Amino acid sequence: MNPFERQRVLQILENSDTRLTAGAFIKRIAHEFSIKRFRAGKMLTALINRGDLTYIDLYGSTYVDTGFSKPVQVTDHFFLKPPNVSSKDQPGRFYINLLPGISFGSGRHPTTRLSLRAIDHLFLTRDCPTDASCSWYGDIGTGPGVLALAACLAGKGSCRAWDLDPNAVSEARQNIETNGMASRIQVTCGPMPVWEQGFFLICANLRFPTLKGLAGLIRTNLDPGGYLILSGIREWEKEDLVSHYREYGFFPIRHWDEKKWSAVLFGHEL
Repeated sequence: MNPFERQRVLQILENSDTRLTAGAFIKRIAHEFSIKRFRAGKMLTALINRGDLTYIDLYGSTYVDTGFSKPVQVTDHFFLKPPNVSSKDQPGRFYINLLPGISFGSGRHPTTRLSLRAIDHLFLTRDCPTDASCSWYGDIGTGPGVLALAACLAGKGSCRAWDLDPNAVSEARQNIETNGMASRIQVTCGPMPVWEQGFFLICANLRFPTLKGLAGLIRTNLDPGGYLILSGIREWEKEDLVSHYREYGFFPIRHWDEKKWSAVLFGHEL
């Protein structure tokens, strides 16, 4: 398989809106190259053997996923990597160690990448109007803790994170410990409560109906002039969500789109 063919096969997975079983992936390879499935299967095996792709078990089914044997650049400043892979300490680069897990939002799903772009933009690309180093951040539906880790690495503050799934909470705590951030990030199993300490930033990578229902709680818990990052929405849901949050005093600063998913960075009126 030449480099061009390899890239075409990897692009099939990259462009897929759903997880692909080996059989489904082989079928798409065969269609893309107009070849028989046997040869398409050989191409998949070759990419598995060289580490470009891997098999993951998820809720009793086996899927093909991108290999995770070296650092993966997600934004201009954020990289994801396995804990056993070393990385160069370079100014302006933040490496997040991720253990293998099953939680949604491992860092390679579009909604997580979009959220990381928003965090990158807020803390590292544009000038934050206030010093966020002594601030608190909130992460609702933290999954494996990627957004909580990214916010604390870039913003230098501390974070409270919540998730309803005990497995996700366990994974997040392990990832946070692996990154040496246990003193700055606390993860709780359950919904976000009304919090006495206001948050400079709240992130929520959840589905559209849940995000709409959280608007009042988020407004209550956010500091005046704070920021909000919402992801997990489809492109066609974005306008409705922005309109809904305007009623609570939020205004959109910027949005990002990828593979029909969207994320929005909001500010809040003082």
